[in-house]
Amino acid sequence: MVMDFLAPSTPKVDQTLRKSWKILIVDDDPDVHEVTKIAVAGCMFENRTFELLHALSAQEAREILRSQRDIAVALVDVVMESDTAGLSLVSWIRSELNNRFTRLILRTGQPGYAPQTDVIMKFDIDGYTEKAELSRTKLITAIITALRGYKLVTSLEANRTKLQQLNEHFSSIVQKNALSEFASAVVKHVSDLVGQPVDCFLCGLEALPDYGAFDRSDLRVLAATGSFEDKIDLPIDVISDDAIRSSVINCAESHEVCRSVTGVALPLVTRNGMSGALYLDLQEELLEELVGSELVKLFVSNVALGYEKTGLLEHIRNLAYVDRVTGLSTFSGFIETFQRNAAKRTPLLVVHADIRRFRVIVDGIGDEKAGAVLKRTGHRLSQTFPEALTIARKEKDEFLILLKGGDEEQIHDVVARVEEAFQQPITLDDNQISLRMRLGFASATAESQTAEELVRFASIALNDVRQQGLTNYAVFHPLMQEAALERLRLASLLTGGSNKTEFSLHYQPIMLAKDETIASFEALMRFRTPAGTFLNTASMIEAAEASGLITEIGAWMFKTAFSEFSQFDGLSEDVRLNVNLSPRQVQTNRIYKDIEDAASAASLPMHKLVFEVTEGLFLSNDQVTISLLSWLREKGASVVIDDFGTGYSSFSYLRKLPVDGIKIDRSFIMNMDQDADDLAVVKSIIAVAKALDLSVTAEGVETAEQRRIMQELRCDYLQGYLYSKPRSKDELTGFIDKAGEPGVAFG
Repeated sequence: MVMDFLAPSTPKVDQTLRKSWKILIVDDDPDVHEVTKIAVAGCMFENRTFELLHALSAQEAREILRSQRDIAVALVDVVMESDTAGLSLVSWIRSELNNRFTRLILRTGQPGYAPQTDVIMKFDIDGYTEKAELSRTKLITAIITALRGYKLVTSLEANRTKLQQLNEHFSSIVQKNALSEFASAVVKHVSDLVGQPVDCFLCGLEALPDYGAFDRSDLRVLAATGSFEDKIDLPIDVISDDAIRSSVINCAESHEVCRSVTGVALPLVTRNGMSGALYLDLQEELLEELVGSELVKLFVSNVALGYEKTGLLEHIRNLAYVDRVTGLSTFSGFIETFQRNAAKRTPLLVVHADIRRFRVIVDGIGDEKAGAVLKRTGHRLSQTFPEALTIARKEKDEFLILLKGGDEEQIHDVVARVEEAFQQPITLDDNQISLRMRLGFASATAESQTAEELVRFASIALNDVRQQGLTNYAVFHPLMQEAALERLRLASLLTGGSNKTEFSLHYQPIMLAKDETIASFEALMRFRTPAGTFLNTASMIEAAEASGLITEIGAWMFKTAFSEFSQFDGLSEDVRLNVNLSPRQVQTNRIYKDIEDAASAASLPMHKLVFEVTEGLFLSNDQVTISLLSWLREKGASVVIDDFGTGYSSFSYLRKLPVDGIKIDRSFIMNMDQDADDLAVVKSIIAVAKALDLSVTAEGVETAEQRRIMQELRCDYLQGYLYSKPRSKDELTGFIDKAGEPGVAFG
C-alpha cells in the first residue's frame, strides 16, 4: 500500500459495492425524469451505482437539497415555474445553502434561455446543454465528468478538514507531558480522524530503555478504546488474538507497517529508542479510503514525535516526581501540585490514607508482591478519583489525595467512594486480598497554609483513626494536634533519662457473685514520675501506643504481673490473673514469645490467665487478632471482652469470636439502679451472654444495691470499689486475708 512508508505498491481494488452516487433531476416535465431514468439505468462509476432523486419544481429541489447534503450532481432545467427558476435555484444553492460541492449541469429546451458566461463562472456551473442535443452518451459523459469534479472538490475539502484536524490534534497532543495522557489523547483522536469509532490501542514503553536496547517484554498498552480498553496498563502479551499481538510486536521491533486479518499496526519511530506501535482494528484499504495514505503518514509521524518528546519528559519527571513502585506521584510531586493550585486560591482538601494491617499482607505474600498490591491500590484510587488534582504515595502503604473543595458533604462522599472502591478484593495470582483503607482529612482554611502543614494535619487525623480504631476516617481538628503534642510529651516520659517514668502494677480483685470469694485479680498498669505523682493511665497507654513503646511496656507487664501473682499467698488454686492486651500489642509477632517467656519464668500455668481485649479489636476481623486469641485459648487461657457495650456491641458477632466471656462496662452498672434503660441493657447483655454460654463480669460495682441486682440477674463475677480499689501487691495481703474469713461481708 502507498501508506507503507517505505515503498509504494499498487492499491487493491475493492469489488464490494459501496454507497451510491446521488443525482438530483430538477425539471417540471415528468417525461424528462422518465427519459433520464432510462438513460442512466445500470450505469456505475468507480463501482458505485446511481441513485436518482426527483423534483418537479425549484421549490421541491430546495427541500431535497436542504435534507440531503451529499447530492453529487444536480441536473437543473433552466425554465420551470418561471423563466429564471433554474438560475434562481442555482444561485440559492451556492449563496444561501452555501453548498460548494454539488456539481451543477443546466438543461433547457429553449435555446434563448442559456446562461451568460459570467453566471456560469460565478455559480461554478459544470455544464450547459440543450435537451434536444443531449443524447444518452452525452448525458452519461456529462454526469461522469461532474462526478469526477464532485469527487475532487470533496476530497480537497476532506483533506483540508483532516489537515486542520491533524494540526489541532498535534497541538493538543504535544501539550500532554504525561505518557498516559498523551496516549489517551492519541487514541481519542484516531476516531476523530477516521470519522467513525475505531477500536484501537497505543502500545509502547513506560520509560526510556536502558542503553537504548528494546525488550519486547517492556511493551505495554498505554491507552486503548473499544474492545481493547480493558488491556490498558497491561503487557502486550495480554492481547489474546495471536495475529494482532504478533503484528504489533513485529511492528514495534521492525519499525514497519504490519497487518493482521482485521487491522493494521503502524510504527512509532523515534530517535531515543522509545519503540511503539499504534494498532487500528480497521483494514488498511478502508483506512486509506477514509483518511488517505499521506494523512495517515503525517498523523503517525506527529504521534511518533509526540511520543518521543513525552517519553523524554516522562523519564526526566520520573526521576523526581514518580513513585517507582506505584507509578503515582511522589511526595515532591504532591507538594508541587499543591503549591500550584494554592497559588490560584483554590479550596483544597488533603486526604491521607493508609492500608489497615498492611504489615500482615507483607508478611503473608512478601515484599515483591506487596509492591504489586500497592500499585493496584494506587490504580484503584486513581480510577475512583479521576477529578483528583494529584494522587501520591507518601511512604510505605500511605497515600495522599489532593482534591478541590473540603466541605463536610464532600468528605462523606470521599469516604463512601473509597469504601465502595475496595469492596472487591485485589486479585494477585491465586490470592484474593481484601483491603480496608483508613483516611485522615485536612482542608485549607482562609488563612495561608503550606502543603507540609496540611499534610501534617491530615496525618494527625489519620493517627487519630489508628489510635481510636473505631472508625475508618477522621477530620483534623486543632484539639487533635494538642492531643498529639500531649502524647509526645508523655511518650518522652517513658524513655530514658533522669525524668523517666516508673512503671508499677496494681491489682483489683474480681469476686464470684454467688459467694463473694476471690475469683481473679486484674493487673493494672500505673505510671509514676520520679517525684511520686501518678499519671493518667489511659493517656500513658495511648502515648505508649502512639510512640511504639507499648510492645516493650507490655512485655514488662507480662513478666512483672506473672511473677508477682505467682508469689501471692493464701489464694485457692482456682484464682486467676486478668491482664489487658492493647490493639498495637496484638499486631506484633513477638507477643507470643513475650507471653510464653513470662509464664515460663514465673512457672505460671496458662489456664490461670485471662486476657482482656476491647471490642474495637474485632472491628476489622483480621486474621492476626483471631489467630492470637485462638492460640491463647488453645494454651488453656481464657479471653474476655472488656468494656462491653461501649464500642461495636453487636450480639451477632459474639458467637463467632474466640472469647469466653464479657465484662459489662461500668457506665451501665453505675446507673442501673436509677435508670431503667441502663437496667434493660444490662439484662439484655446477660441474657444473650448466657444463651451463648459466656461468662459475665460486672465492672464498677460500688453499692450493695448494685450487687443485689447483679446477683438476682445471675451475673457470674463482680468487680468494683464495693470490694476494693486497685492496690499494690503489698497492700493486697490484708484484703486476701479478709476475703478468706468465713462469713465475711462486703459493703
